[in-house]
Amino acid sequence: MRILTNTTSPYARIARIALGEKGFDLSPTQIVNPWADDAPLLALNPAARVPTLETDGGTPLTESLLILLWLEKKIPEPSLLQGPLDHIISQAGLAMGVIDAMANIVTGTMQMDPNWGESRVGLRRRRTIITGFRPLEADPPAYEGGTPNVAVITTVVAVDYLQLRFGDAPWAEKLPKLQILREKVAERPAFAQTAPYIP
Repeated sequence: MRILTNTTSPYARIARIALGEKGFDLSPTQIVNPWADDAPLLALNPAARVPTLETDGGTPLTESLLILLWLEKKIPEPSLLQGPLDHIISQAGLAMGVIDAMANIVTGTMQMDPNWGESRVGLRRRRTIITGFRPLEADPPAYEGGTPNVAVITTVVAVDYLQLRFGDAPWAEKLPKLQILREKVAERPAFAQTAPYIP
């Protein structure tokens, strides 16, 4: 198995955490630049996006939540869907919406216009970040140890990505309850080994 990723993508991190929590070795990770049209990435994924996972049989798997579903089918235990299913999927959806909004702003400012975040669309994405985090902060995903579920994984990835990309943003609200959740899982190998950074 080979995992193609970069050092900042929250989507790739979700998939890598899920793999790690299912017991996969995360060392066969290949760092690529999706914006540079890296040949190994394009050969497996025409969308040139991370995460891209190549199975031992050579089959490419893409999109973080689809990889997570594949993992749940391949290795049902420990489950990443344990808990009240409707609630954890709802919370994970909120976290994914926040992640999408942050990624949109980052992509817009890096690839189109440094001021894209202040555009009409950029400000709508900022609103999504703020209002998406609020219900998660009010009612954080439950975690009392052991394998975290998809709501915990996506929410912690969102919190870390906010810190990475918007840590000094004056509009970013404090998230003390979510920081406590983050601290609870921070030392788990799957989270520690995939911590995002800007090279």
